Amino acid sequence: MKELVDIALGKEKADLVLKNANLVNICSGEIYETDIAIARGLIAGLGCYKGRKEIDAKDRYAVPGLIDGHTHIEMSMLSVSEFARAVVPRGTTAVVADPHEIANVLGIEGIKAILEEAKTTSLKVYCMAPSCVPSTAPSLELETSGAMIAHDEIKELLHTDGIIGLAEVMNYGGVIAKEDEVWQKIEIAKDLKMPIDGHAPLLSGKELNAYVLSGAGSDHENTSYEEAREKLRLGMRVMVREGSAAKNLEDIAPLLKTLDIRHCMLVTDGDRTPRDLKEAGYFDYVLRRAIEQGIDPLKAVQMCTINTAEWFKLDYKIGSISPGKIADIVLLKNLEQFEVDSVIVNGNTDFASPSEYKYNYPQYGESVRIKQVKPDDFVIPQVGPKKARIIGLIKGELLTEEFVAEISGIDTARDILKIAVLERHQYSGNIGLGFVKGFGLKNGAVASTIAHDSHNIVVIGTNEADMAFACNRLKAIGGGIVLCSGCTVKSELELPIAGLMSDKGLDYVIKKQKALEDNISEMGCKLQAPSIIMSFLALPVIPKLKITDRGLVDVEKRKVVGIFL
Repeated sequence: MKELVDIALGKEKADLVLKNANLVNICSGEIYETDIAIARGLIAGLGCYKGRKEIDAKDRYAVPGLIDGHTHIEMSMLSVSEFARAVVPRGTTAVVADPHEIANVLGIEGIKAILEEAKTTSLKVYCMAPSCVPSTAPSLELETSGAMIAHDEIKELLHTDGIIGLAEVMNYGGVIAKEDEVWQKIEIAKDLKMPIDGHAPLLSGKELNAYVLSGAGSDHENTSYEEAREKLRLGMRVMVREGSAAKNLEDIAPLLKTLDIRHCMLVTDGDRTPRDLKEAGYFDYVLRRAIEQGIDPLKAVQMCTINTAEWFKLDYKIGSISPGKIADIVLLKNLEQFEVDSVIVNGNTDFASPSEYKYNYPQYGESVRIKQVKPDDFVIPQVGPKKARIIGLIKGELLTEEFVAEISGIDTARDILKIAVLERHQYSGNIGLGFVKGFGLKNGAVASTIAHDSHNIVVIGTNEADMAFACNRLKAIGGGIVLCSGCTVKSELELPIAGLMSDKGLDYVIKKQKALEDNISEMGCKLQAPSIIMSFLALPVIPKLKITDRGLVDVEKRKVVGIFL
């Protein structure tokens, strides 16, 4: 910093000066014309400056690089390198990632791999230490994951370079029940004065008070104005999620237009498909959606930059265009449409990662550890019509309902299909069976090794033969997504990195994703981002009814329940 004083004083030329830019100053809430002086990768000053290199930014808007405050890179199905290449040119220069997806498969080694690969990219990747691996307390026996991270390992992680806090405490039931393990993790983070992200869908009243009391300071599981307002009133940071499948912005936008937004952030929660990344954008898409909902553009930018940086204690180096901060700047042709002219990272206009670089993820044997399955493995014993609990999809939400109906089995006419989760980490042979309504498939089956957060195999089908075929095919290709009909593959996407991520480029993954979505639509499923929706049906910490390798889970009661009443 000392070396930059003379540049800040105007006595020496800056390395780079953006001349006559319309600065979107998220500190003062103004937009005005100024020069932006950059030296040694930092902002040296605002005002009138000369530089060894100058860029005429007349009629361009200068905003800080966008920061996604809650994401899961693995959900993009891309490696970190490929993800960075997709999002940085569109204005996202930093993300706060919870790597609990890969951690549930590979444990701490998976987290370290994410951090290591991130160092080779132009994207700033800050990680939170996963608090819930698995997502529920092992003592409840609700699911089987490939790894477990206990409180002593959390302590190690929180002292690791690149880890900045404790990730979403999904086991809100365990917090309220005063379970020792989850509380020890929270107390470790509190002692280190590190931010603690929350996860408390639909929690309200005194239970919400108890949860906030623990130290959980933010929440991205907000689905309504009332829910977000209650959490905001209790001092939580409200993260408003807008993705490919979960879309909460429209319902919460009235709050963002009427109340103080300093404790509000926009996030993706990792919910952007590769196809959407390329065609509609990443975090730039979320910002545009906020403006479309009538939110003041400057406030929208604040919720994508400084608000996020302050919560995660990163505002000393990123989040604003002001002296001493890292020069991550996006020049826009149009603020409302967030039309990117150019992106500057660390004061550099030429920031792209080497296209030939390929990080080698650690290998731990097979990614899909299951025995060959047979159609009989998916049979649910039943005599005559019976009243059953059925997982009911809710449009635009990760929440589900418990739909009760009398059934005799799969009924495509009523859109009641069979769903199963197969444990894929330990060869246990566990298979949880149930029914789901709202998926729309008319024939065949679809199976995936992306099944939050334990990432076992989730499969939905119209018949047991195709369900078995799809699962066995996943084993053969080492993980991914398989769509089949008549025991014939219609489309598939190989995801050899932990069964979650591709080792190929964005365009390849998009081509495969498009084929999957086109084919599954022809087979009756008209959902947007069906693979994402399917993956969350196995997450037993978002109400109401979910399924794991142990069976149907009543999330609110925190127990496995029977299919039939």
